Amino acid sequence: MSMHSMRSLVQPPLLRGVWSAAAIVAAVGGAAPAQAAAILQVAPVRMEFQPTQQGQTIQIANKGQDAVEAQVRIMRWTQEDGQDHLSPAASSELVVSPPIMHIAPGHQQTVRVIRLHPTTPASELSYRLLIDELPHQSVPHGTGLRLLMRYSLPIFVNTTPTPPVPRPQHGATVIRTDLSNVHAQVAAGQDGKAELRVENDGNHAIRISALSTVASGGQTQSVDGGLVGYVLSGQHMRWPLNVPYPLPPGMTLKARFDDDTEAQAVPMDGAGR
Repeated sequence: MSMHSMRSLVQPPLLRGVWSAAAIVAAVGGAAPAQAAAILQVAPVRMEFQPTQQGQTIQIANKGQDAVEAQVRIMRWTQEDGQDHLSPAASSELVVSPPIMHIAPGHQQTVRVIRLHPTTPASELSYRLLIDELPHQSVPHGTGLRLLMRYSLPIFVNTTPTPPVPRPQHGATVIRTDLSNVHAQVAAGQDGKAELRVENDGNHAIRISALSTVASGGQTQSVDGGLVGYVLSGQHMRWPLNVPYPLPPGMTLKARFDDDTEAQAVPMDGAGR
């Protein structure tokens, strides 16, 4: 598990990671130090269902020294007014089995994600699979903060069959995402700071990571070396940026999109520079 850098220049919105971890305080006791949370490994970290595919599985491994109790839920994932929103998914859409689990140290649990009605959707469907570590009943009261972890994995149901993501080898052809349906602007946010706005007119969600600025002289500065976030199909998102507004003449933004092997220029609208 990797945590986003605290020095990131993009302020993290809700659930920005491909899979993310959020510390949750479950018990408080005096000035004692916080107890370490469980060490879980989850694979895969993203699911894509073909239009009529019924089920897939994920593996949750406990790499810590203590047993873990965890809950798994499916949330419907939408975006409104440039923000992520989660709501409980209808039981007729996706279900998980088992929803509650006990994982001993060094063991793993297989979780099945099942579509009860695997028909081709009219538009791409998006969900988040949440894995919440539950409070451990054996933790003594007053031993300090108990930090519980939440993992969030994106799930997509495609409208058309998609080929598997290629795994480029050394010297292989560069992978570049088609950005013809992506439009971006750097605008003034509500607090007067710069704000990146990205609109996705395509049929599939896009993932944005490794954002950087490139000055007119070619100097590159990282804005966020990790995951910036997703823009769902037919939606737009906005993220506060610690960059000058307006951008200096000749400055551009570059980022990795989806599984690109290298960064490419963010497709900026002329009016949004």
